Amino acid sequence: MATTIWFFLQRNLRLYGALAIILLVAAVLEALSVGALFPLMTAVLGGQAGSGGGFVLSILQTASQIVPGQDRVFATVMLLISLITLKSLTVTLRDYLIASASAKVVFEVKQAIFNRLLRAPYQYFLDHRQGDLSYRLTSAPQSLGLMLLLIPSAGAQAMIVLAICLLLATISWQLTAVIVGFGAVLYGLLRQVAKRISHVVGKRRTLALTRELGVVMEFFAGIKEILAARAANRWARLYEREGEELRQVQIKDSMWQSIPGILIEWAFFVLIGVMALAVQATHGEGIGSAIPMMAVYAYALYRLIRAVSILSQYKLRLSGQFADAEVLYRAFHEPFPPLREGAVADVRFVDAMRFDHVSFMYPGRTEYALDQVSVTIPKGSVTALVGHSGSGKTTLVNLLLKFYDPTDGVIRVDGQDLGGCRRDAWVGLMGYVSQEVFILNGTIGDNIRFGVSECPDADVEAAARAAHAHEFIADLPHGYATAVGDRGMTLSGGQRQRIAIARALLRKPEILIFDEATSALDGVSEALIQKAIGELARDHTVILVAHRLSTVRFADKIVVLNQGRVVETGSHEELLARKGQYSLMMASSLD
Repeated sequence: MATTIWFFLQRNLRLYGALAIILLVAAVLEALSVGALFPLMTAVLGGQAGSGGGFVLSILQTASQIVPGQDRVFATVMLLISLITLKSLTVTLRDYLIASASAKVVFEVKQAIFNRLLRAPYQYFLDHRQGDLSYRLTSAPQSLGLMLLLIPSAGAQAMIVLAICLLLATISWQLTAVIVGFGAVLYGLLRQVAKRISHVVGKRRTLALTRELGVVMEFFAGIKEILAARAANRWARLYEREGEELRQVQIKDSMWQSIPGILIEWAFFVLIGVMALAVQATHGEGIGSAIPMMAVYAYALYRLIRAVSILSQYKLRLSGQFADAEVLYRAFHEPFPPLREGAVADVRFVDAMRFDHVSFMYPGRTEYALDQVSVTIPKGSVTALVGHSGSGKTTLVNLLLKFYDPTDGVIRVDGQDLGGCRRDAWVGLMGYVSQEVFILNGTIGDNIRFGVSECPDADVEAAARAAHAHEFIADLPHGYATAVGDRGMTLSGGQRQRIAIARALLRKPEILIFDEATSALDGVSEALIQKAIGELARDHTVILVAHRLSTVRFADKIVVLNQGRVVETGSHEELLARKGQYSLMMASSLD
């Protein structure tokens, strides 16, 4: 636990160092405010106070007499008000620094985690549930912020306890020892409750929140299909189940939070009774002279009990929040799946790309997705990758996009190992259009500009025209300023694909990859996309991943994959003449 807490606190050591000084000053002023009751009660009782109050009370008594000729009660009241005012200002500054430090660390942690995710390889996102990753950026940092509020706040209460105990020890170390011993037993009991109960409850709450968030995100992601299949009841049941688990955890958490207050109140009255019996035993009939000291002890006990109560509650709440801090700590320290990041930034594509006996196996699998694949893709050519589902087409593209490194073999660009190239430099040469187009909740123009920081409207329109998207965009109510809704739900599949092509073209890529870009489209939309691809092939190196063979007829070279191996290579006419697997696939597509 200490390692985790220190990991987050060390980010702002100067701020927390200043805060520690303020905590100490505030605790000292708290103890002096308690002790200031002694000269006040002495003055109210006409100077009747017993001796043996200790040097702190003597200093306060002297301080109330610094201004001569003033009414004693008035002077002591002013001393008390001055101490309370100074303490209040210090506490205000303390609370501001606590809140400021907490907010600063939370902000930095969220930014650091998000930036770390931006550097994560593709496999990392496949290995983690979307709900878990979202939780790390939303709920968990808020819990961390609460924890970073509670830690210095708990430190403040601990310093108050120490300062008041030291004050009481100067008055009567015997009675103070009894109080401290009693308080230590009580705090130890509450600490065991926190250790054995609240931490477990906190972990269960984190897990329940994560699962509930996962259900919500999954429902929103699949809302169209869920409604079409009338499957909403399933998510209603899931949400109810996870919500019920969270409700039970929150009830238990609240119950344990109330225990310290109950125990502390009981302890307060027990200690008051002990103090009263001790005063009676030591002062007998002259108990009146002990009233100022009793007032100090009574108020000290009240502040002491209150501080211990708050400290115990903070301890319980900290134990509950620590599970989220562990989640964030692991997020910073868990290793990424290995991915080679090259150093070559000046990447050029002049001649050809070549897969040289490339094999690849996905993590956790026992079979190769690609097995000894050798393919050459010349610059300026159109190369089609075809095959049944699971044949390795998309895996080959994933390697080309440097989402993964080959398990064996080498991908070369103009003879240079692609692994030695920086991914951002290499991908900068590419435009990628997938089957499932990502659409921002913004305007048509925003979506075409996606990934390009600044771009003139004329370039956006030119890219849309090249993608055969300008015609339908011009017919929209606000043209390129038309909002498309969440995930582009107001657009058809063909319209989304043409926006994706325009987006890719706006990057002015040398290489265009179409990954099953027409597989889910109707005949009219497919024809428009095919026309756009055919026109783009004149000026780009095009890689087509296709399930529909009608898309690849015009390709210069068609690579047929089966179970991760290249089984045929040639043009459309050459492959038909061989009467091999491509011919069988073509015949099957015509049936």
